[in-house]
Amino acid sequence: MLAETEIDVDGAAMAGGDQLWFGREIGPRLRTLDARYPGARRKGRYASKRRLAQEAEQAARSVSAHLTDPGQLELFDTPARDWTGLDEAELPALTEQAAAVLDDFTAYIRRRGWKIGQLGASIRTLRILAAYLGIAAPIRETDIRAVAGLSHNHQGARVINYLRRRGLLISDEPVDTYVAKARSIADRLPATFSEPVHVWIDVLVGQGSKPSQPLGAETIQRYTRYVAPVLLDWANDGLGGPREVTREHIEAAIEPLRGSTARGVHVGLRSMFRALRRERLIFRDPARTVELAIARRLPRPLPSDRLTGLLNPITDARGRLIVSLVAVHALFPRAITQLLLEDLDRARGQQRVRRVGRPDHVIYLDDLTMELATAWIAERYRRWPDCANPYLIVSRETAIDDLHRPASSDVIGQPFRTVGLRASELRQDRIFDEARHTADPVHLMRVFGLSDVTAMKYVAAAHPDKRADPIQA
Repeated sequence: MLAETEIDVDGAAMAGGDQLWFGREIGPRLRTLDARYPGARRKGRYASKRRLAQEAEQAARSVSAHLTDPGQLELFDTPARDWTGLDEAELPALTEQAAAVLDDFTAYIRRRGWKIGQLGASIRTLRILAAYLGIAAPIRETDIRAVAGLSHNHQGARVINYLRRRGLLISDEPVDTYVAKARSIADRLPATFSEPVHVWIDVLVGQGSKPSQPLGAETIQRYTRYVAPVLLDWANDGLGGPREVTREHIEAAIEPLRGSTARGVHVGLRSMFRALRRERLIFRDPARTVELAIARRLPRPLPSDRLTGLLNPITDARGRLIVSLVAVHALFPRAITQLLLEDLDRARGQQRVRRVGRPDHVIYLDDLTMELATAWIAERYRRWPDCANPYLIVSRETAIDDLHRPASSDVIGQPFRTVGLRASELRQDRIFDEARHTADPVHLMRVFGLSDVTAMKYVAAAHPDKRADPIQA
Protein backbone atom coordinates (compact mmCIF):
# COMPACT_ATOMS: atom_id res chain seq x y z
CA MET A 1 0.00 0.00 0.00
CA LEU A 2 1.31 3.45 -0.91
CA ALA A 3 0.53 6.08 1.78
CA GLU A 4 1.37 9.72 2.37
CA THR A 5 2.11 11.04 5.83
CA GLU A 6 2.36 14.48 7.33
CA ILE A 7 5.14 13.38 9.71
CA ASP A 8 8.67 13.69 8.32
CA VAL A 9 10.02 10.69 10.25
CA ASP A 10 13.28 10.44 8.32
CA GLY A 11 13.93 14.17 8.42
CA ALA A 12 13.95 14.32 4.64
CA ALA A 13 12.15 17.70 4.35
CA MET A 14 12.22 17.41 0.58
CA ALA A 15 11.78 20.73 -1.19
CA GLY A 16 8.82 20.59 -3.49
CA GLY A 17 8.19 16.90 -2.82
CA ASP A 18 6.25 14.60 -0.51
CA GLN A 19 7.43 11.69 1.59
CA LEU A 20 6.00 8.30 0.67
CA TRP A 21 5.70 5.20 2.84
CA PHE A 22 5.43 1.63 1.65
CA GLY A 23 3.32 -0.47 3.96
CA ARG A 24 0.17 -0.09 5.93
CA GLU A 25 -0.89 2.97 7.89
CA ILE A 26 0.61 1.61 11.11
CA GLY A 27 4.01 1.25 9.49
CA PRO A 28 5.42 4.56 10.77
CA ARG A 29 4.34 3.69 14.30
CA LEU A 30 6.62 0.63 14.39
CA ARG A 31 9.71 2.80 14.69
CA THR A 32 10.80 4.67 17.76
CA LEU A 33 11.76 8.14 16.59
CA ASP A 34 13.67 9.20 19.69
CA ALA A 35 15.85 6.07 19.53
CA ARG A 36 16.63 6.18 15.83
CA TYR A 37 16.56 9.96 15.30
CA PRO A 38 17.43 11.80 18.54
CA GLY A 39 16.03 15.34 18.51
CA ALA A 40 13.93 14.74 15.38
CA ARG A 41 10.96 17.12 14.98
CA ARG A 42 7.61 15.43 15.30
CA LYS A 43 5.63 18.39 13.95
CA GLY A 44 3.99 17.90 10.57
CA ARG A 45 6.07 19.45 7.84
CA TYR A 46 2.95 20.53 5.94
CA ALA A 47 2.31 23.34 8.42
CA SER A 48 5.93 24.43 8.15
CA LYS A 49 5.84 24.30 4.38
CA ARG A 50 2.61 26.26 4.37
CA ARG A 51 4.04 28.92 6.66
CA LEU A 52 7.23 29.23 4.60
CA ALA A 53 5.17 29.55 1.44
CA GLN A 54 3.06 32.31 2.98
CA GLU A 55 6.15 34.19 4.16
CA ALA A 56 7.71 33.90 0.70
CA GLU A 57 4.52 35.12 -0.91
CA GLN A 58 4.26 38.10 1.42
CA ALA A 59 7.90 39.00 0.85
CA ALA A 60 7.27 38.98 -2.89
CA ARG A 61 4.30 41.33 -2.65
CA SER A 62 4.71 44.91 -3.74
CA VAL A 63 3.40 48.01 -2.02
CA SER A 64 -0.01 49.34 -2.91
CA ALA A 65 -0.49 51.39 -6.06
CA HIS A 66 -2.99 53.55 -4.18
CA LEU A 67 -0.71 55.06 -1.53
CA THR A 68 -1.82 58.58 -0.67
CA ASP A 69 0.63 61.36 -1.47
CA PRO A 70 0.73 64.17 1.12
CA GLY A 71 1.93 66.59 -1.57
CA GLN A 72 -0.96 65.90 -3.94
CA LEU A 73 -3.47 68.74 -4.01
CA GLU A 74 -7.16 67.86 -4.04
CA LEU A 75 -8.88 69.29 -7.10
CA PHE A 76 -12.36 68.08 -6.13
CA ASP A 77 -14.07 66.19 -3.34
CA THR A 78 -12.92 62.58 -3.36
CA PRO A 79 -15.85 60.14 -3.51
CA ALA A 80 -16.15 57.59 -0.74
CA ARG A 81 -14.11 54.44 -1.31
CA ASP A 82 -15.92 51.12 -1.60
CA TRP A 83 -14.24 48.54 0.66
CA THR A 84 -16.86 45.81 0.29
CA GLY A 85 -14.79 43.90 -2.29
CA LEU A 86 -11.72 43.75 -0.04
CA ASP A 87 -9.69 40.51 -0.13
CA GLU A 88 -7.63 40.39 3.04
CA ALA A 89 -5.64 37.43 1.73
CA GLU A 90 -4.09 39.68 -0.94
CA LEU A 91 -3.08 42.73 1.10
CA PRO A 92 -0.20 44.77 -0.34
CA ALA A 93 3.11 44.93 1.48
CA LEU A 94 3.51 47.51 4.24
CA THR A 95 5.92 50.34 3.78
CA GLU A 96 8.56 50.82 6.48
CA GLN A 97 6.69 53.84 7.82
CA ALA A 98 3.39 51.95 7.89
CA ALA A 99 4.97 48.96 9.64
CA ALA A 100 6.46 51.28 12.26
CA VAL A 101 3.06 52.88 12.90
CA LEU A 102 1.43 49.44 13.20
CA ASP A 103 4.06 48.38 15.75
CA ASP A 104 3.52 51.62 17.67
CA PHE A 105 -0.22 51.01 17.67
CA THR A 106 0.39 47.60 19.26
CA ALA A 107 2.61 49.24 21.88
CA TYR A 108 -0.08 51.91 22.41
CA ILE A 109 -2.60 49.15 23.17
CA ARG A 110 -0.27 47.62 25.75
CA ARG A 111 0.38 51.00 27.40
CA ARG A 112 -3.36 51.53 27.83
CA GLY A 113 -3.64 48.23 29.70
CA TRP A 114 -5.67 46.45 27.01
CA LYS A 115 -5.12 42.87 25.93
CA ILE A 116 -3.74 42.32 22.45
CA GLY A 117 -5.79 39.17 21.99
CA GLN A 118 -9.03 41.10 22.48
CA LEU A 119 -8.13 43.92 20.10
CA GLY A 120 -7.17 41.94 17.03
CA ALA A 121 -10.09 43.54 15.16
CA SER A 122 -8.61 47.02 15.66
CA ILE A 123 -5.13 45.89 14.59
CA ARG A 124 -6.62 44.21 11.52
CA THR A 125 -8.43 47.41 10.54
CA LEU A 126 -5.30 49.54 10.80
CA ARG A 127 -3.24 46.99 8.87
CA ILE A 128 -5.71 47.08 5.98
CA LEU A 129 -5.73 50.87 5.83
CA ALA A 130 -1.95 51.15 6.19
CA ALA A 131 -1.38 48.53 3.49
CA TYR A 132 -3.63 50.12 0.88
CA LEU A 133 -3.35 53.84 1.68
CA GLY A 134 -0.06 54.13 3.54
CA ILE A 135 0.66 56.44 6.45
CA ALA A 136 2.46 59.27 4.65
CA ALA A 137 -0.78 61.28 4.55
CA PRO A 138 -3.65 61.41 7.09
CA ILE A 139 -6.41 58.81 6.67
CA ARG A 140 -10.02 59.87 6.39
CA GLU A 141 -12.31 58.86 9.20
CA THR A 142 -14.83 57.80 6.56
CA ASP A 143 -12.47 55.07 5.33
CA ILE A 144 -11.85 53.82 8.86
CA ARG A 145 -15.55 53.51 9.57
CA ALA A 146 -16.13 51.82 6.21
CA VAL A 147 -13.50 49.14 6.91
CA ALA A 148 -14.73 48.72 10.49
CA GLY A 149 -18.22 48.09 9.15
CA LEU A 150 -17.18 45.13 7.02
CA SER A 151 -17.77 42.60 9.81
CA HIS A 152 -17.63 42.11 13.57
CA ASN A 153 -13.97 41.17 13.10
CA HIS A 154 -13.14 44.78 12.25
CA GLN A 155 -13.24 47.64 14.76
CA GLY A 156 -12.44 51.30 14.24
CA ALA A 157 -12.99 53.28 17.46
CA ARG A 158 -9.50 52.75 18.88
CA VAL A 159 -7.92 53.24 15.45
CA ILE A 160 -9.64 56.62 15.13
CA ASN A 161 -8.47 57.72 18.57
CA TYR A 162 -4.90 56.55 17.94
CA LEU A 163 -4.57 58.24 14.55
CA ARG A 164 -6.08 61.44 15.96
CA ARG A 165 -3.38 61.50 18.64
CA ARG A 166 -0.72 60.96 15.96
CA GLY A 167 -2.11 63.71 13.75
CA LEU A 168 -2.88 61.17 11.03
CA LEU A 169 -6.66 61.53 10.92
CA ILE A 170 -8.97 63.60 8.72
CA SER A 171 -12.05 63.82 10.93
CA ASP A 172 -15.55 63.79 9.53
CA GLU A 173 -17.69 66.83 10.06
CA PRO A 174 -19.72 66.23 13.23
CA VAL A 175 -23.31 65.30 12.45
CA ASP A 176 -25.98 65.29 15.12
CA THR A 177 -27.92 62.07 14.75
CA TYR A 178 -31.19 63.63 15.92
CA VAL A 179 -30.97 66.50 13.43
CA ALA A 180 -30.00 64.01 10.73
CA LYS A 181 -33.14 61.99 11.52
CA ALA A 182 -35.22 65.16 11.32
CA ARG A 183 -33.70 65.94 7.91
CA SER A 184 -34.43 62.40 6.78
CA ILE A 185 -38.08 62.77 7.82
CA ALA A 186 -38.29 66.01 5.83
CA ASP A 187 -36.77 64.37 2.75
CA ARG A 188 -39.51 61.73 2.70
CA LEU A 189 -42.29 64.33 2.55
CA PRO A 190 -43.76 65.58 -0.74
CA ALA A 191 -41.79 68.42 -2.32
CA THR A 192 -44.47 71.01 -1.47
CA PHE A 193 -43.88 70.41 2.24
CA SER A 194 -40.33 69.03 2.27
CA GLU A 195 -38.57 72.33 1.55
CA PRO A 196 -40.59 74.35 4.12
CA VAL A 197 -39.82 71.72 6.78
CA HIS A 198 -36.09 72.02 6.00
CA VAL A 199 -36.40 75.80 6.45
CA TRP A 200 -38.15 75.19 9.76
CA ILE A 201 -35.33 72.89 10.89
CA ASP A 202 -32.79 75.58 9.90
CA VAL A 203 -34.56 78.01 12.24
CA LEU A 204 -34.67 75.47 15.07
CA VAL A 205 -30.92 74.81 14.85
CA GLY A 206 -30.20 78.56 14.83
CA GLN A 207 -29.31 78.83 11.14
CA GLY A 208 -32.26 80.90 9.95
CA SER A 209 -32.12 84.31 8.29
CA LYS A 210 -32.16 85.90 11.75
CA PRO A 211 -30.04 84.78 14.70
CA SER A 212 -31.89 82.72 17.29
CA GLN A 213 -31.23 80.37 20.17
CA PRO A 214 -30.97 76.79 18.87
CA LEU A 215 -33.37 74.21 20.18
CA GLY A 216 -32.29 70.86 21.57
CA ALA A 217 -31.58 68.27 18.89
CA GLU A 218 -33.88 65.66 20.45
CA THR A 219 -36.70 68.23 20.57
CA ILE A 220 -36.19 69.04 16.88
CA GLN A 221 -36.42 65.38 15.93
CA ARG A 222 -39.49 64.92 18.13
CA TYR A 223 -41.25 67.93 16.56
CA THR A 224 -40.70 66.69 13.01
CA ARG A 225 -41.81 63.17 13.95
CA TYR A 226 -45.11 64.50 15.29
CA VAL A 227 -45.79 66.91 12.42
CA ALA A 228 -44.77 64.72 9.46
CA PRO A 229 -47.92 62.47 9.37
CA VAL A 230 -50.16 65.54 9.44
CA LEU A 231 -48.28 67.18 6.56
CA LEU A 232 -48.43 63.96 4.56
CA ASP A 233 -52.21 63.77 5.05
CA TRP A 234 -52.58 67.37 3.90
CA ALA A 235 -50.53 66.65 0.78
CA ASN A 236 -52.69 63.61 0.01
CA ASP A 237 -55.79 65.79 0.43
CA GLY A 238 -54.51 68.11 -2.28
CA LEU A 239 -53.04 71.00 -0.28
CA GLY A 240 -50.21 72.62 -2.23
CA GLY A 241 -48.11 73.72 0.73
CA PRO A 242 -48.15 75.56 4.07
CA ARG A 243 -49.71 78.67 2.50
CA GLU A 244 -52.96 76.80 1.84
CA VAL A 245 -53.31 75.52 5.42
CA THR A 246 -56.03 77.16 7.48
CA ARG A 247 -56.98 77.09 11.12
CA GLU A 248 -59.74 74.61 10.30
CA HIS A 249 -57.20 72.20 8.82
CA ILE A 250 -55.13 72.32 12.01
CA GLU A 251 -58.12 71.85 14.30
CA ALA A 252 -59.34 68.92 12.20
CA ALA A 253 -55.91 67.29 12.43
CA ILE A 254 -55.70 67.65 16.22
CA GLU A 255 -59.31 66.81 17.08
CA PRO A 256 -59.06 62.96 16.91
CA LEU A 257 -55.76 62.89 18.81
CA ARG A 258 -55.41 62.42 22.54
CA GLY A 259 -52.80 62.82 25.25
CA SER A 260 -49.15 63.45 24.47
CA THR A 261 -49.70 62.91 20.75
CA ALA A 262 -52.19 65.77 20.54
CA ARG A 263 -49.88 67.95 22.58
CA GLY A 264 -46.89 67.10 20.39
CA VAL A 265 -48.73 67.83 17.13
CA HIS A 266 -50.12 71.08 18.48
CA VAL A 267 -46.76 72.38 19.72
CA GLY A 268 -44.97 71.20 16.57
CA LEU A 269 -47.38 72.88 14.17
CA ARG A 270 -47.28 76.14 16.13
CA SER A 271 -43.49 76.08 16.03
CA MET A 272 -43.39 75.34 12.28
CA PHE A 273 -45.83 78.02 11.18
CA ARG A 274 -44.20 80.58 13.48
CA ALA A 275 -40.82 79.84 11.90
CA LEU A 276 -42.18 79.94 8.33
CA ARG A 277 -43.83 83.30 8.92
CA ARG A 278 -40.61 84.62 10.37
CA GLU A 279 -38.77 83.46 7.24
CA ARG A 280 -41.50 85.10 5.08
CA LEU A 281 -42.59 81.86 3.43
CA ILE A 282 -46.19 82.41 4.56
CA PHE A 283 -48.13 85.63 5.14
CA ARG A 284 -50.16 84.54 8.18
CA ASP A 285 -49.84 82.05 10.99
CA PRO A 286 -52.93 79.78 11.02
CA ALA A 287 -51.81 77.98 14.20
CA ARG A 288 -51.43 81.12 16.33
CA THR A 289 -54.99 81.11 17.67
CA VAL A 290 -55.44 77.33 17.89
CA GLU A 291 -55.77 76.23 21.50
CA LEU A 292 -55.58 72.77 23.01
CA ALA A 293 -57.32 71.93 26.26
CA ILE A 294 -55.25 69.43 28.22
CA ALA A 295 -55.54 68.00 31.71
CA ARG A 296 -52.28 68.43 33.58
CA ARG A 297 -51.37 65.34 35.58
CA LEU A 298 -50.31 65.91 39.15
CA PRO A 299 -47.32 64.02 40.51
CA ARG A 300 -48.13 60.68 42.10
CA PRO A 301 -46.00 58.54 44.39
CA LEU A 302 -44.94 55.02 43.49
CA PRO A 303 -46.31 52.09 45.52
CA SER A 304 -43.93 51.14 48.30
CA ASP A 305 -43.73 47.52 47.14
CA ARG A 306 -42.18 48.63 43.84
CA LEU A 307 -39.39 50.44 45.70
CA THR A 308 -38.48 47.55 48.00
CA GLY A 309 -35.09 46.14 47.11
CA LEU A 310 -34.66 48.66 44.32
CA LEU A 311 -30.89 48.19 43.97
CA ASN A 312 -30.83 44.42 44.39
CA PRO A 313 -31.22 43.48 40.70
CA ILE A 314 -28.38 45.84 39.70
CA THR A 315 -24.96 44.22 40.00
CA ASP A 316 -22.60 46.88 38.61
CA ALA A 317 -21.40 49.89 40.61
CA ARG A 318 -22.16 52.38 37.85
CA GLY A 319 -25.78 51.32 37.53
CA ARG A 320 -26.35 51.40 41.29
CA LEU A 321 -24.90 54.94 41.49
CA ILE A 322 -27.09 56.16 38.62
CA VAL A 323 -30.26 54.81 40.23
CA SER A 324 -29.28 56.31 43.59
CA LEU A 325 -28.73 59.76 42.08
CA VAL A 326 -32.25 59.67 40.66
CA ALA A 327 -34.10 57.90 43.47
CA VAL A 328 -32.46 59.82 46.33
CA HIS A 329 -31.41 63.16 44.83
CA ALA A 330 -33.98 63.45 42.02
CA LEU A 331 -31.50 64.27 39.26
CA PHE A 332 -32.58 64.21 35.64
CA PRO A 333 -30.90 61.45 33.60
CA ARG A 334 -29.46 64.09 31.26
CA ALA A 335 -27.99 65.94 34.24
CA ILE A 336 -26.24 62.73 35.31
CA THR A 337 -24.48 62.49 31.96
CA GLN A 338 -23.08 66.00 32.49
CA LEU A 339 -21.73 65.47 36.02
CA LEU A 340 -17.98 66.12 36.18
CA LEU A 341 -15.57 64.01 38.18
CA GLU A 342 -13.82 67.13 39.49
CA ASP A 343 -17.12 68.43 40.89
CA LEU A 344 -17.43 65.45 43.23
CA ASP A 345 -16.10 66.49 46.66
CA ARG A 346 -15.90 63.26 48.61
CA ALA A 347 -14.34 64.97 51.61
CA ARG A 348 -17.46 67.10 52.07
CA GLY A 349 -19.92 64.67 50.52
CA GLN A 350 -21.04 67.11 47.84
CA GLN A 351 -21.65 66.94 44.10
CA ARG A 352 -21.99 70.10 42.06
CA VAL A 353 -24.52 70.04 39.20
CA ARG A 354 -23.67 72.56 36.51
CA ARG A 355 -26.65 74.07 34.71
CA VAL A 356 -26.54 76.18 31.55
CA GLY A 357 -28.21 79.56 31.98
CA ARG A 358 -28.98 78.90 35.66
CA PRO A 359 -26.96 78.93 38.88
CA ASP A 360 -25.19 75.68 39.73
CA HIS A 361 -26.94 73.33 42.12
CA VAL A 362 -25.10 71.49 44.91
CA ILE A 363 -26.46 68.19 46.21
CA TYR A 364 -25.39 66.78 49.58
CA LEU A 365 -24.75 63.07 49.17
CA ASP A 366 -26.16 60.64 51.70
CA ASP A 367 -24.09 57.75 53.06
CA LEU A 368 -25.44 55.23 50.54
CA THR A 369 -24.81 57.40 47.50
CA MET A 370 -21.37 58.32 48.81
CA GLU A 371 -20.51 54.65 49.22
CA LEU A 372 -21.75 53.86 45.71
CA ALA A 373 -19.79 56.78 44.24
CA THR A 374 -16.60 55.56 45.90
CA ALA A 375 -17.18 52.03 44.60
CA TRP A 376 -17.76 53.33 41.07
CA ILE A 377 -14.61 55.47 41.05
CA ALA A 378 -12.56 52.48 42.21
CA GLU A 379 -14.03 50.29 39.48
CA ARG A 380 -13.52 53.01 36.88
CA TYR A 381 -9.84 53.31 37.76
CA ARG A 382 -9.41 49.54 37.75
CA ARG A 383 -10.97 49.08 34.32
CA TRP A 384 -9.52 52.19 32.65
CA PRO A 385 -6.46 53.37 34.57
CA ASP A 386 -5.51 55.86 31.83
CA CYS A 387 -9.02 57.26 31.33
CA ALA A 388 -8.90 61.04 30.94
CA ASN A 389 -12.63 61.56 30.37
CA PRO A 390 -13.73 64.41 32.70
CA TYR A 391 -17.25 63.11 33.22
CA LEU A 392 -18.20 61.12 36.31
CA ILE A 393 -20.14 58.48 34.38
CA VAL A 394 -18.26 56.84 31.50
CA SER A 395 -18.93 53.78 29.37
CA ARG A 396 -16.70 51.33 27.58
CA GLU A 397 -16.75 53.58 24.52
CA THR A 398 -16.39 57.01 26.12
CA ALA A 399 -13.64 55.87 28.52
CA ILE A 400 -11.26 55.30 25.59
CA ASP A 401 -12.59 58.08 23.35
CA ASP A 402 -10.09 60.92 23.19
CA LEU A 403 -12.91 63.34 22.30
CA HIS A 404 -14.10 62.95 25.91
CA ARG A 405 -17.79 62.65 25.13
CA PRO A 406 -20.38 62.15 27.89
CA ALA A 407 -22.11 58.82 28.30
CA SER A 408 -25.14 58.19 26.11
CA SER A 409 -28.73 58.18 27.31
CA ASP A 410 -28.83 54.42 26.67
CA VAL A 411 -26.08 53.88 29.26
CA ILE A 412 -28.00 55.94 31.82
CA GLY A 413 -31.27 54.17 31.04
CA GLN A 414 -29.94 50.62 31.28
CA PRO A 415 -30.18 50.20 35.10
CA PHE A 416 -33.76 51.51 35.07
CA ARG A 417 -34.70 48.93 32.48
CA THR A 418 -33.18 46.33 34.78
CA VAL A 419 -35.38 47.32 37.74
CA GLY A 420 -38.44 47.82 35.53
CA LEU A 421 -39.04 51.48 36.41
CA ARG A 422 -38.66 54.72 34.52
CA ALA A 423 -36.27 57.35 35.77
CA SER A 424 -39.01 59.98 35.63
CA GLU A 425 -41.19 57.89 37.96
CA LEU A 426 -38.42 57.52 40.54
CA ARG A 427 -37.55 61.21 40.39
CA GLN A 428 -41.18 62.22 40.74
CA ASP A 429 -41.71 59.85 43.66
CA ARG A 430 -38.69 61.25 45.51
CA ILE A 431 -39.81 64.87 45.18
CA PHE A 432 -43.40 63.97 46.07
CA ASP A 433 -42.24 62.14 49.20
CA GLU A 434 -40.25 65.20 50.29
CA ALA A 435 -43.24 67.46 49.59
CA ARG A 436 -45.45 65.33 51.85
CA HIS A 437 -43.14 66.08 54.78
CA THR A 438 -43.09 69.82 54.15
CA ALA A 439 -45.43 72.29 52.54
CA ASP A 440 -42.59 74.75 51.94
CA PRO A 441 -41.86 75.12 48.19
CA VAL A 442 -38.63 76.97 48.99
CA HIS A 443 -37.31 73.85 50.71
CA LEU A 444 -37.96 71.82 47.55
CA MET A 445 -36.23 74.45 45.45
CA ARG A 446 -33.13 74.30 47.65
CA VAL A 447 -32.94 70.52 47.95
CA PHE A 448 -33.72 69.55 44.36
CA GLY A 449 -32.98 72.74 42.44
CA LEU A 450 -36.59 73.10 41.23
CA SER A 451 -38.15 76.19 39.77
CA ASP A 452 -40.81 77.96 41.80
CA VAL A 453 -43.60 76.78 39.49
CA THR A 454 -42.54 73.13 39.72
CA ALA A 455 -42.11 73.31 43.48
CA MET A 456 -45.62 74.72 43.88
CA LYS A 457 -47.02 71.93 41.71
CA TYR A 458 -45.57 69.26 43.99
CA VAL A 459 -46.76 71.05 47.14
CA ALA A 460 -50.27 71.29 45.70
CA ALA A 461 -50.26 67.60 44.81
CA ALA A 462 -48.97 66.51 48.23
CA HIS A 463 -51.25 68.88 50.18
CA PRO A 464 -54.50 69.30 48.22
CA ASP A 465 -56.10 70.93 51.26
CA LYS A 466 -53.71 73.87 51.04
CA ARG A 467 -54.39 76.63 48.55
CA ALA A 468 -52.08 79.35 47.32
CA ASP A 469 -52.64 82.85 48.62
CA PRO A 470 -54.84 84.52 45.95
CA ILE A 471 -53.06 87.83 46.55
CA GLN A 472 -49.65 86.27 45.82
CA ALA A 473 -50.86 83.85 43.12
